[in-house]
Amino acid sequence: MYGQSILKNLFSLLNILLITYLLLDQKQMHSNKRKNWYSYVLCLGIIYFVRVMENGVSLHIVYNYITIVIIAMFIGHFLFQRNMKYCILIGSIYLSITLLGQLLSCLFIYPNSSNSILAELPILYQVGMMLIAESVIIVGCLAIKKVIDKIPPFLSSINVITILIPLYLNIVVMAVCTDKLYNEKEIIIDNIWSVITIMIVSMVMFLGTVCNIVISENYLNVKKIENEKKLQISEMSLLYDYYMKQSKDMENIRRLSHDIKNHLEALKENVEPEQKIEYINGIERKLNKYQSYYKSGNTFIDNLLHTKRLEAIEKGIEFKAFVDFTEFKQVRNEDLCVIISNTIDNALRECRLMKEENPTVECLVQLKAKKVKGFLSILCENSLRESQVRYLRDNTTMETSKEDKKNHGFGVKNIKSVVKDYGGEVSFNVFDDMFSVSVIIPIEI
Repeated sequence: MYGQSILKNLFSLLNILLITYLLLDQKQMHSNKRKNWYSYVLCLGIIYFVRVMENGVSLHIVYNYITIVIIAMFIGHFLFQRNMKYCILIGSIYLSITLLGQLLSCLFIYPNSSNSILAELPILYQVGMMLIAESVIIVGCLAIKKVIDKIPPFLSSINVITILIPLYLNIVVMAVCTDKLYNEKEIIIDNIWSVITIMIVSMVMFLGTVCNIVISENYLNVKKIENEKKLQISEMSLLYDYYMKQSKDMENIRRLSHDIKNHLEALKENVEPEQKIEYINGIERKLNKYQSYYKSGNTFIDNLLHTKRLEAIEKGIEFKAFVDFTEFKQVRNEDLCVIISNTIDNALRECRLMKEENPTVECLVQLKAKKVKGFLSILCENSLRESQVRYLRDNTTMETSKEDKKNHGFGVKNIKSVVKDYGGEVSFNVFDDMFSVSVIIPIEI
């Protein structure tokens, strides 16, 4: 009896490790190596201690089944930051494998039970049933791991319900059959063929659940491919616009260079120094519009910055950009564009208002983006009106200053929403006469 208890506790530890194995994917295995290993040992140790205490108390088997799902939820959510719906799904799949193992063990031991129920068999048979059940669980987990890895970590409620309904039907059937076969076999069966029938039905239901998971996974992959194609079309359109603008600018540069000779001839004439300086400044302004394109490592951001720079030059606003996105391929192009475009648009809008109040005032919009200790750091600064300095210092929520608040203020909301999706933070600050938007996004390089 004592040896059986030890074996039961060892299998409890094995079950916890198998649940952990099903919840952990290959990508996380590499990233989690950097984390403190003792936090995992402590967490799994506490779960194992609770499981051992549970084994020492005479509880109905249903509570043990519920505990399996709770353990999966705890390990997945707190150790691996998995979505709770995903954790419940994996715990339920593991529970169905466990019940299948227990049902198979009853089937193998049944011929040796003669007229007695399986629960009254000697310890040797009980240990044999435990070994058979655990062997099935191990093989089942190893076999279904590839299927589980294909399940998206973030499933909609409809997809989860679609998988869970047949899965729980299978669990209930196997649980009832196993319980009756182990404790009251004369109620449910009277010969070995009935046992085999029950076994086949349970296995077919289990395989049907696996097929349902595969079908759901394929459906989600199709939707993912469709979204990727739409994104590719959008990116190709942006690239086309980028190269068309580049071609147009090159044509303007060629026209301007064709007139350089005439400009030089005009400067050779006897012209007043002030007029000559003004003439040269006019040529420089035209040339400045067609300076080299940005090379940030992201073509879409280059195109965006070039467009915003031309807009700033047209309004007499100084525009500077020091950006490097070569190491941040994990952030989607559309998300980067949302952050960059909205921060620059807000900055340009403020500078345009400054110019309207005082055309001679100098305005600056400056953007910086780079890697800082494993984080993507984006900082956008712009000149600020005195009235806005007072307003923004008191406006901690960054609510729009426009009267029509229902139809404005979405720029800041969109920035916050995108940054939140990546687990980052946005902060707004006012220093003297400058306003800054700081975005920090954690990125695993």
